[in-house]
Amino acid sequence: MKKQTQILLCVMIMLSEVASARPASLQHMWVFFRDKATTTLQPINPALLGISERALKRRAKVLPPDRLIDQLDLPVSETVLAQIKQTGVKIRTISRWLNAISVEATPQQLQELKTLPMVAESEPVAQFKRSRPLPSSIPLPLLTKTSSNRELDYGPSATQLTNMKVVDLHAIGVNGTGVLIGMLDDGFNNYRTHVALKNIQVIATYDFIHNIVDVSKQPWEDTTSPDQGNHGAGTLSAVGGFAPGQLIGAAYGASFLLAKTEMDSSGGSVDFPSEEDTYVAGLEWAERLGADITSSSLGYKQFEDSLFAPLPYYTTSDMNGRTTKVAQAAMIAARKGVLVVTAMGNDGNATDTTINSPADADSIIAVGATSSIGELAAFSSTGPTADGRIKPEVVAQGMAVYWAKGSTTTGYSYVQGTSCSTPLVAGAAALILSAHPELTNMQIRDALLCTARHINDGTFQTTTYPNNYYGYGFVDAYAAAQYYGRLAPKKYVLSQNYPNPFNSTTIISLAVPKPTDVDVSVFNLLGQHIKTIFHGWIHTEETKSWDATDEQGRYVASGVYFTRLKSPDAILSIKMLLIK
Repeated sequence: MKKQTQILLCVMIMLSEVASARPASLQHMWVFFRDKATTTLQPINPALLGISERALKRRAKVLPPDRLIDQLDLPVSETVLAQIKQTGVKIRTISRWLNAISVEATPQQLQELKTLPMVAESEPVAQFKRSRPLPSSIPLPLLTKTSSNRELDYGPSATQLTNMKVVDLHAIGVNGTGVLIGMLDDGFNNYRTHVALKNIQVIATYDFIHNIVDVSKQPWEDTTSPDQGNHGAGTLSAVGGFAPGQLIGAAYGASFLLAKTEMDSSGGSVDFPSEEDTYVAGLEWAERLGADITSSSLGYKQFEDSLFAPLPYYTTSDMNGRTTKVAQAAMIAARKGVLVVTAMGNDGNATDTTINSPADADSIIAVGATSSIGELAAFSSTGPTADGRIKPEVVAQGMAVYWAKGSTTTGYSYVQGTSCSTPLVAGAAALILSAHPELTNMQIRDALLCTARHINDGTFQTTTYPNNYYGYGFVDAYAAAQYYGRLAPKKYVLSQNYPNPFNSTTIISLAVPKPTDVDVSVFNLLGQHIKTIFHGWIHTEETKSWDATDEQGRYVASGVYFTRLKSPDAILSIKMLLIK
């Protein structure tokens, strides 16, 4: 249905109920205020500002003690808000960082607002058009795990974690414990009931679209947004899900903040509009509550008129990390110590640059998408930014990613998009922070970039690194976690031998959480001792080999054998297959 020009400045086509409840003359506008009143910051109790102790500890890693709280943290004056409300406008969101509010107002109300002395300027809230992730009904071939954790069965999610070396960190007991991740998405259906989501530790939730705590799909969204909340459930499962035999999240031990900030973004290929004010509000909320990392699959930009146009929109020249409100907010969060992980977008790589915002922001991690073997997906957006910076920072599997189907309590699906690779990278970052809690957001970013694996796809896109297709390369979580120091395993580990099956010699790796005396021996199916591979004291990790001989140096017959690690505190075993 064609809308009149006057309402297209503000239209947020979210719900039929909301749209019908908004008179045709309403406009959706940012209202920016003049400088906040000068206030002595140090005596202010952070708790009165809603700033958690956790947020202060994170900030203390990147800011001097006298700047943990700044002008950006001060709320918009209640007196100012009261005067704004007297004009009859509806306040949608309030941004401390931008010193602004977003309102729904008539032209007459806007004219009245502009006359108020505290109002510096106003502009339409931009609406964004982006491609939604596509379902992928045919999974790509699974890869063999690089290591074995006897306690976990990854099921179909093995590939997306193995190629990032996430399973190697799980194997030594690193699972994201102690890390708080803020998820910004379209809602999180069945996060309390889906078998892969129900055990996730969720600290807080908020729906910034409807200003309620419930982040599930609402009854009035059934008709206009039937997939609302399914995408968020999927991204949440990719990071923190836990259903052995089906799906293991990259950082299944982490805790989460769930912010519903956008309209339907799951499935299909239709573009839907979202608005920048709810993203900004959600990011500020997550930062104040102490999020260490945020993961968002929002890619905002509109280049051409559509059903929803003419709307205020951003162009390629605006993708400079400073223009869009979402990029401004992302950089503020980064300065306060949050690692912002966001999707590059699904606008393809056939032209010079197809980057979306906030992926254009500096000091964050923008994520591109590849196949399971690391080849760039045709839909993955590319850089550079308008000011010439390399984008993306890294890539990860974004095709045939396996995640929870939010419309069910037991279902799963294969999907593809940069919105699918992004939560995997956020999970990898959480593992690094879990292993090294002292690290800052920029140190984690550096670790991921400096250890990323270079892919050679045989084209000009991989001639040099970094580049605007693969960034610095494909994420290697295990190498990144070792970048700032060798990790001490948190438990005893006996990794699966490699190769397996084998026909001559095989390699066996083991790790211990503390220096200890161990015995590593081979037994046959009858439990008879064949050979002691190693007996002695080890400190952290060791790699041993077995040449398929017994204690007398005689070659043993083909068949199944067991390697056993025995220490005063643990006994572990793996099964090996010798084929001559």
